[in-house]
Amino acid sequence: MRDEDLWRRLRRLGEGCAEPVPESIAAQRVAAVLIPLLADEPGCPVVFTQRSAHLRRHAGEICLPGGQLEPADRGSVIRAAVREAHEEIGLAPPHVSTCRVLSACHNSRGDVIYPVLAPVARPVRWQLQSEEVAGVIEVPLSHFLEAGHYRLERRRYDGQEKQSLVVTYGTQQIWGLTARIMHTLREQWLA
Repeated sequence: MRDEDLWRRLRRLGEGCAEPVPESIAAQRVAAVLIPLLADEPGCPVVFTQRSAHLRRHAGEICLPGGQLEPADRGSVIRAAVREAHEEIGLAPPHVSTCRVLSACHNSRGDVIYPVLAPVARPVRWQLQSEEVAGVIEVPLSHFLEAGHYRLERRRYDGQEKQSLVVTYGTQQIWGLTARIMHTLREQWLA
């Protein structure tokens, strides 16, 4: 994909941003995740975190940086996503150019999750929050734009067998909510 095509699509996706959180869901548990795109680099890598193996929930999983809205976010899912990325991987807010809030989705606990797509500049080094993040994984955006890279798979999660969307990249598997978010990005990107 040529650079001008990438930026044209990012600008198109940036139209109609939903900010702040609508009052109709403000009483629910709301979270935000950042989809960081290293848009000026070859392949436009998407930055993911690998969660620490010792965590009680989602140990070792690959996910997008993010978390629950806090009072300091003042109802802004963009602020929450950028704050969480700064806390988890050391991505300073000045390195983030917010582009688009994608459609909200729900996790397995019923929380409302807002994905925030943003071109970002690579920091000198990733500063990982060691309690929560074991590493950073970068996957070319084009990998998520191919329909054939997605498959449904039965997985055991929280003591139940569930059907989950899965994307494999090398030896890594991205599944569940993160795979669904990337699939939604694919659909909106190609629309």
